[in-house]
Amino acid sequence: MKLIFENLGPLEYGKIELADLTIICGENNTGKTYVTYLIYCLLTSWKHLIDINLKKEFHELKVNGVTRIDLQKKIADSWDKICEDTVTKFIKHFPEMLASKSELLAKLSIKVDIPLGVLWKQREYKNELRSAKGNLLVTMTKLAHSSELELAAPQSSELQSIISLENFIEERLFGLLLEETIPTVFIASTERTGATTFKKQLNLAISNLVDLLGQAHKDGADSITPQKLFDTIYGRPEYALPVRHNVQFINQLPNSSAEDGEIYRSFPDLLKRFETIVGGTYVTNKEGITYFQPKGSNLKLGLGEVSSSVRSLLIVWYWLKHFAKKGDMLMLDEPELNLHPANQRRLARFIAALVNHGIKIFLTTHSDYIVKEFNTLIMLNQESPKLQSIREKLADYLLEDKLDPKCVSLYMARDASILRPGYRRKSKAKTLIKAEINTTLGIEAMSFDETIDDMNAIQEAIYYGLN
Repeated sequence: MKLIFENLGPLEYGKIELADLTIICGENNTGKTYVTYLIYCLLTSWKHLIDINLKKEFHELKVNGVTRIDLQKKIADSWDKICEDTVTKFIKHFPEMLASKSELLAKLSIKVDIPLGVLWKQREYKNELRSAKGNLLVTMTKLAHSSELELAAPQSSELQSIISLENFIEERLFGLLLEETIPTVFIASTERTGATTFKKQLNLAISNLVDLLGQAHKDGADSITPQKLFDTIYGRPEYALPVRHNVQFINQLPNSSAEDGEIYRSFPDLLKRFETIVGGTYVTNKEGITYFQPKGSNLKLGLGEVSSSVRSLLIVWYWLKHFAKKGDMLMLDEPELNLHPANQRRLARFIAALVNHGIKIFLTTHSDYIVKEFNTLIMLNQESPKLQSIREKLADYLLEDKLDPKCVSLYMARDASILRPGYRRKSKAKTLIKAEINTTLGIEAMSFDETIDDMNAIQEAIYYGLN
């Protein structure tokens, strides 16, 4: 995905393209979190905001029991226009997602490049919806190398009363079309450590949803408009959408009997590496109470008794164990929070291992330790006979601890002289500058280097002044 924006919080202009590992660094209040929340909200709401008008097809399905949608003609051929309309809707709702005043983002403009790709047409596709009683309601079928999707439904009285039928079909349809482009996203926001304090907000959202469903039961399914549904899920918030999603996740932690996720089943050592960083493991009992068990101990500590680093990493542990799958994206806002420099380095190696196992990573950071560790992993990626003997001496590094520089992008939020679209001359603006990545030396992160150079110069002046 490529994104160009103007007037996003403190950032006057920015251009970013997501890589397997995307990093944003910069000083405080330079717009890093704005970019993070923009990308998160775009990826999580995109499929809900698209409007392709399938009323005719849904009517045919309910009346005749079968309908066909040519995805190439209906969607792919008009994709650019669909994207433009979706971005317009997104900009309208984005302030609500941030729990922000609309005038603060009144001049925001966005251009998004979300291609459909080609694999959706090549793949064979089958899906179905069943009722709570187990009865088959709808089947969705597409042959390989075809763009025609067939929907078939047996004549069932249950079908007419299913409120979520159209949502189910559209969600699966866009899942098919956008699988290559829009990953399933999980975010660990900077507020993750204290997210349990926001439970009341979550309960309010649940109450709103119950009221909406009660209205549907009373007045009929047609009384729920897309706008009402969107307002219920996203509207009138006190906290930004990523924070609310973290709250919701914490309030629904899986217990020890829950099914393990795809990544954990395939690569269980990843969780062990993460537990080395956190210093133990987590357990949630059937009553929903979560404990932390330090490594090598039989103690079970409540979350009020543990360190801030343990609370900070909790949601990532549960996501990794129960939900993570290949192709997903993990967004980490300042992952170094509450971590000792040694653990920051371990976390950087863990992030690289996730990338090498098919997880996309987006992170913001102030940590020179994390960026320098990424540099080490980029240097270890070189093809050299000498590297084998070097790796053997580096006991902390595994074979998977390396980074292909082609998979890494780092952007610095800072003032720079740039040529903005529509301007004839360069002008100074708060923007994102893409860092150079050298295969032998790693990432050139100027904001860190400048600070370190300043500190070295001051120390040298003091030393030579005293001697």
